[in-house]
This record gives sequence, C-alpha cells and structure tokens, in this order.
Amino acid sequence: MRSMIITPNPNDPEVQVLSEEFKKRGYEVKYFIPSKVKVKIDHKQFQEQFEKLDPYGALVRGFGAAATQKIFFRLDLLNAMEEYGLKLINSRESLEIASDKFLTSIYLDRHNIPTPKTIICENSNDALDSFEELGGDVILKPLYGSKGIGITRINDRGFAENVIYSLGQLNDVFYIQEFIKHNNRDIRVLVLGNKAIAGMYRVSNNWKTNIHSGATMEPIELTEEIKNLAIKVAKITKTEIAGVDIVESKNGLLVLEVNSIPGFTALQKVTKINLAEEIVSYFLKNATL
Repeated sequence: MRSMIITPNPNDPEVQVLSEEFKKRGYEVKYFIPSKVKVKIDHKQFQEQFEKLDPYGALVRGFGAAATQKIFFRLDLLNAMEEYGLKLINSRESLEIASDKFLTSIYLDRHNIPTPKTIICENSNDALDSFEELGGDVILKPLYGSKGIGITRINDRGFAENVIYSLGQLNDVFYIQEFIKHNNRDIRVLVLGNKAIAGMYRVSNNWKTNIHSGATMEPIELTEEIKNLAIKVAKITKTEIAGVDIVESKNGLLVLEVNSIPGFTALQKVTKINLAEEIVSYFLKNATL
C-alpha cells in the first residue's frame, strides 16, 4: 500500500517522523514536492501521475511558497489533485482559509468566535488611522506566514508612521490587530477531527510567544471550554488537522490563529501521547473520498 505526503522538504524532521509511522503500518511513502512539479494541461497525463503513485491519499505538510504567484499556483495544484479524485488532509480549502489571516478572521467573526479586534487595509493612511482606532498598541502581521516571522508590535506613533509608510511603498497589505495583554504566554491546541488531542502553554520572556522565536513549552491540562473552542474553530475553518492558538485575556479566551500544517515537535515534549501516531491514524481512517 502507498501513501503520499505533500511537502516542500521531505527531509524535514517531522515529515520523517510521520513517514516512519506510515512505514510501521506497511505503507510505502511517496513525496510530492510542489517546486519540482511540471504540469502539462493534459488530463490523461495528470491522471496518470496519480495512478502511477497509487496513493491511499495525501497528507499535506506544507506547500512552501512565499511569493504570491507561487502561493496561488501551489494552491491550484492542490485544487487540481482534488479535482482528479485525490483526498487531501488538510484540503485545499482548509489551507486557503487557514494560511490567509484575513480569511481566517472573516470565518471566525462570521461564527461569533472571540478574537482580538482586527483591521485589514491597503492604504497607508487607513492603516495609520487603524493604529489609533485599535488603541495605539497593535500587532502588525503579514497576511501569509507562520512561526512568528514578520510580526511586529507597534505602540509608538512615530514608529507606526515609519513602518506603515515604508511598507506602503512595497504595496503591502496591512493586517493590524489590537495587542492583547497575555502575561507572555498563549495556548496551542492540536485538533484532529472532533477531538482536541493535546495542548501546551507557549511561554516567553516577551510578548512574542512562538516557539521559533524563543518561547518555551509547558504542559497544560485542557479544560472543556478550551477543547470545545478549539474543535469549533477547526470545524469553522474546515481544518481536520489543526493547530489552534488561543490567548487568555481579561475578557476570556480569544482565538489568535489557526494553523493547517501544525508542527508537533514542541508539543510532543510536554505530552505522553504519541502525536505522529495519532496524526497518521486519523489520516488513514479519514483519507477516503
């Protein structure tokens, strides 16, 4: 039997851990690397590519694009795979929603999920007005991106003008969110379908709580409130395997982001649950159309 992992980097440690888990169960793992794909618009040849691989389905562990055109092209590749009958987990729609902070915010707001106040715009003057409207203490985030890369806290008018007008020259889109006091920690919850599998606190010595930015992980016993919120958010964003980021504020729990390709190395260090085993088990159970 065969299975396929979609990844920009087959040597990624987490991809290798998942691959070993598949192999334990008798599956031969094939890798689909988006940057190496050459597509000829010929439905027979496109179909033959998948028939040759004969995968059980495809576990999506990234599509590795930074440039806008590549993002759309690689999302289109996922769309084409689904059009030709390949089951993806997570789906192309899920990746489109969760990898775009604007779309994520729209879906969460539409379903009354509590999130920080957020404004998205293109015009620099509108962005500067938004800085004031959101209280003069904001987080500026790239529309696409993860691991905390490119996220900036702005709480000074002069600095805001410099950053916003500079980015305006680059035709950037401004995703601006009110800063939430959170005692330098937030919560990451791993959701698989209808179950919140595990969670952790991410604790930092500053406001940025991403593990890749130096935060450390601490165990947490997930409350029913946190579990239910994380599961609901995953369903709203159509994300079967989800990393949901939640912050504890003076007004209760707020959802910050949804990750449709959640890392699990850090979380594995604070839980006894075999996360790779759980992910592969979920995939094999659900990767049929």
